[in-house]
Amino acid sequence: MVRISPLRLWLQSTSLLAVLAGYSVLLLFNLALAGVQRQAGHRQLVEQVAAAVQGRARNRPQLEALLAGVLSPGLALELLPPGEAPAQADPVALQRSADGAWLVSPVSLALADGSRAVLLVEQNVSTSVQQEQLSFWLLVVAAGVASLFTSGLLRLVLRRGLVQPLEEFTAQLRAIQAPPALDDAIDVAAQPEELQPIATAFNALQERLRASWERQRAFVDGVAHELRTPITLISGHTQRLLRQQQATPLAPSLLLIREEANRMGTLVSDLLDLARRDSGRLVLRRRLIVGDDALLELYERMAPQAAGRLQFDAGSAAVPEPPIGIGDPDRLQQCLTTLVDNALQYSPAPRPITLAASTGPAGELVLHVRDRGPGVAADEREAIFGRFVRGSAAIRSDSRGSGIGLSVVKLLIEAMGGQVQVADVPGGGADFQLLLPPVKPLGPI
Repeated sequence: MVRISPLRLWLQSTSLLAVLAGYSVLLLFNLALAGVQRQAGHRQLVEQVAAAVQGRARNRPQLEALLAGVLSPGLALELLPPGEAPAQADPVALQRSADGAWLVSPVSLALADGSRAVLLVEQNVSTSVQQEQLSFWLLVVAAGVASLFTSGLLRLVLRRGLVQPLEEFTAQLRAIQAPPALDDAIDVAAQPEELQPIATAFNALQERLRASWERQRAFVDGVAHELRTPITLISGHTQRLLRQQQATPLAPSLLLIREEANRMGTLVSDLLDLARRDSGRLVLRRRLIVGDDALLELYERMAPQAAGRLQFDAGSAAVPEPPIGIGDPDRLQQCLTTLVDNALQYSPAPRPITLAASTGPAGELVLHVRDRGPGVAADEREAIFGRFVRGSAAIRSDSRGSGIGLSVVKLLIEAMGGQVQVADVPGGGADFQLLLPPVKPLGPI
């Protein structure tokens, strides 16, 4: 793919080339004009010399005597022998020799005795040529200095007239959040005339995106609410049938129905969380969270379905204070449950799943869910938290998943002011870490 150079660099370089081309044309014109002026002066001199000698000499001997007495610096007159034609036409170009630069022109003279003679007028123009060359190089230097000045001025003009308006326009675009709101439209009239069509097109695009986003959000929210009731009924009736004795032959099928109903309920809950987050209706409580207590609650709740694979690392007794942070306890349990479910699903049995809590370098609470599965590739550790995205390990396995569980974990933890990340486990596996803000000490009373 061809790389396009920056527009500013292209404009500056082309403008500078245009300026240099203009200076070059000016220098060439100056050289041509100097040559024309020099030849015009030479022709005038030749005419004056021809008129002077022709009126004072009646025949060739008188003309030769007259020319022998002419002594003028920078001027040489030579009479060609009879019958010899001039070697060049009138006028001739500049000729260079060891003693300088000369303009030579032949002129035909009609003498009073009826004879004709050819006179060569040679003018030394060395001084004129040297001055012309000096003027040329002075103009070249002046053009170079002017080009540098022009380049600096162009850089300033392009900065003020192109780069700064584009940077301000880009800043306005970056300030627009997703989903777009009604007041996110760019003020078209405040933009430079060249950017107004772009701003108008962007506002139209934003309006279409906003309408599409609203339709999508309304659809997800409505469908999720509509599904919660039938899923709850299915799960409740399944539980009641399982408690009846006559349902024993159907127990495997009922267990499968209950498991799928629970999975669908979790999916609907995640969709609702996404819809609430997008619409700004997600409400969280901020409470003090003790890391060991939160993990112990998770362990007691999920140990029965983990078949002995879940392990709780209480940490070292030498630590004086348990790790603590700030967050929503219920939503934190939801996030931890999702991570443990994923670990149990992608880590082959009977490999253990370890729960641990620690304190980060900035005092934040770090909750660990470590598995012994295939781990997460380094280039996927950000992507797996996107909506409807599944990692390569999930695609290679036979496990089912919607690809929104981790995205819900990310949005809930970030709504608490924390973050989620993945690290490697020594010996293989993934360490999913939930980082919650530290508890700020109270100021002086």
